[in-house]
Amino acid sequence: YHEPYPYYDQEVLVVGAGNSAVESALELYRNGARVSLVHFLDGIDSGVKPWVVPDLTNRLERGEITPFWRHRVAEIRQREVVLRDDATGEERTVPNDFVIAMTGWRADPEPLRRLGVVVSEDTGIPSHDPATMETNVPGLYIAGVIAAGNDANKIFIENGREHGALIVADRVDRGR
Repeated sequence: YHEPYPYYDQEVLVVGAGNSAVESALELYRNGARVSLVHFLDGIDSGVKPWVVPDLTNRLERGEITPFWRHRVAEIRQREVVLRDDATGEERTVPNDFVIAMTGWRADPEPLRRLGVVVSEDTGIPSHDPATMETNVPGLYIAGVIAAGNDANKIFIENGREHGALIVADRVDRGR
């Protein structure tokens, strides 16, 4: 998924209920797609940005986005999708033109490890100074969601963009 425009006037099923899924579903809805949301839990993920939750909740309550909670995609067909209810096993078929799987993302810390950065086995967080974003390898900095390790719901575009200023300030302070 890159942008909503190709999906105008189409039936779109968004799989997932985290930040990316919720934001994609809202963007698709606002740009003329008929959107359904399927998720194996009974609601949106607890880590969804708190300022986005009311917007999605309003769309769900008004029937503008159709939720299928506690369901999974069982089969994708040419013009429809089969969803399976986790509790009952019952299947239902819904019309569909596109499936967008927004099921999660996790940073790959291996390139950092190869450069000598210590990465916590428990949290996935690379060793770094939060005040400068410099890792345990002098002169090597991290920025963005990689700094959150396995919990990508701690750093978003809104707060991750602050990392650049910390890095630049550190470099300037050190005269590098």
